[in-house]
Amino acid sequence: MASDLKDYAVNSAHDYYELLGISPVAAEADIRRAGRKTALKYHPDKVGKDPIAAEKFHLLQVALEVLCDEGLRQLYDNARRARETKKARDQAYEGRRKNLKEELERREREGVTGLKRKHDEDAEEEAFQREFKRLAADGARRRKEREERLWKEAQEEFEREKVQSRPTTPAASTAVPQEIDRTIKFRYLANAANAPSKEELTTRWSKFGEIQDVVSVTKKIKVEGEKHRKEYTTAIVVYKSIVAAHAAVTDFPDLAKDEAWQIYENVNWAGGQEPDCIPKPKKPATALAGPDVTTPLKAPTAPGLDRPRNNGPEEGASRKVPSFSSFKGTPKASGVKTGSAGGLSSAEATMIRIKNAERRRLAEELRKAEEAQDQVD
Repeated sequence: MASDLKDYAVNSAHDYYELLGISPVAAEADIRRAGRKTALKYHPDKVGKDPIAAEKFHLLQVALEVLCDEGLRQLYDNARRARETKKARDQAYEGRRKNLKEELERREREGVTGLKRKHDEDAEEEAFQREFKRLAADGARRRKEREERLWKEAQEEFEREKVQSRPTTPAASTAVPQEIDRTIKFRYLANAANAPSKEELTTRWSKFGEIQDVVSVTKKIKVEGEKHRKEYTTAIVVYKSIVAAHAAVTDFPDLAKDEAWQIYENVNWAGGQEPDCIPKPKKPATALAGPDVTTPLKAPTAPGLDRPRNNGPEEGASRKVPSFSSFKGTPKASGVKTGSAGGLSSAEATMIRIKNAERRRLAEELRKAEEAQDQVD
């Protein structure tokens, strides 16, 4: 009987404390009291021939024998703790195995989805590259057509001026570009927070072409609508090319929309008006005064549209400066180099014509857009 009880204590999978409804640290008196109370529930005289109740009653007798014996209880408690530890460990392993299994299944699913996603992304990238190349080719084509159209317009204007040019005499020739024709002026508040230095002026305004010199003077002036005089700095910028000066004056209204350029006011030619040597579109003449006896005009031989504004062709003194009918008078350039800072070269004149043609084209497009908007309204 003692060996059987020892076997029950060591190998039983039942929780005797739970069966009795007591704590694992309960005293022997509490154990016996709980045993008597529980025995009333499963006693054969009370429940009859119920096999489950009979098994519970037998298990209750074993539990009382084991727990009321100090040595057997110690064996049972050790075995019980070992079983609980093993159960907790198995549950932890099971949870870990479950997590690993779920992670493996998730990766397998993502692997299939990832391959499909990568394939879709590759297809989208290929489609994007195709569309990008198409747009780039279309843009290059449009840019080439636009450049060809502007060049053609410049040549046509050149030919019209050649036909409309009038004879001039050396005594009446006053339109040779001078330094004043390459000079612009403007002003800005001297005490403004972003008032530029001379170096900053040179850096910013050299955007239009190479600068020969920058001069500035500060004084107080009376501004219309203001009660007190304000201190303004007036700047004089001398460019090496009349094309650069022309670009600075004509492009400034658009640049003035940028906050960095809004500090500058009254940007204009230093002489107060556009130089006479700047080519201007003419209305068709009703009659010609006579045959052209000035220096023969030669059309520009395909200079590149991307040629810098301030880089005219460098030629020897033996070459003659082309004369344009838009000049009030241009003598033969026996002593002037084409493309020099003081003369207007063929390339410079052509670039100015192209720029004017582009501005006319943009103005015409804006006018048509406004008319279309008015019709919609």
